[in-house]
Amino acid sequence: MAAPIHAMLRFETIIGRWQTSGVVLDDQGRQTMKIEGTDEYEWMTGGRWILHRVDVMMGGERTRALELIGDYDPEAGTYAMRAFDASGSYSTMTAHPNADGSWLFDGEGMRSTLRPSADGSSMSALWERDPGTGAWIPWMRMNFAAIE
Repeated sequence: MAAPIHAMLRFETIIGRWQTSGVVLDDQGRQTMKIEGTDEYEWMTGGRWILHRVDVMMGGERTRALELIGDYDPEAGTYAMRAFDASGSYSTMTAHPNADGSWLFDGEGMRSTLRPSADGSSMSALWERDPGTGAWIPWMRMNFAAIE
């Protein structure tokens, strides 16, 4: 594979396989189900895209998804995210790098802040959703541990 293009190098901290765990929260912030599985981020040939595979159990239901991250927009400073799941659904979001090394993933009615650890051994994420009121509420709390 060719080296990632310069604008994509920001993603280097999330490349790899991750043991995923977390919880889904109700509107009052109470845990409604657990999330367990794996996430994997890998460079596609050419270094312009990242392939993100999700394979998790949410409650008793298996969720699998495939996401492509790339297509850097230098004017906005964002990257396109296009996700496809096993049910045939798809969604689009944007990824915005923050000065502290975290990422804001933003989509219609949902957003997430992903925080890689300084040593690259873990990440955490808080997903929020807007139920249509304009007020963001916590939706999922996620943790990722690097798989060696």
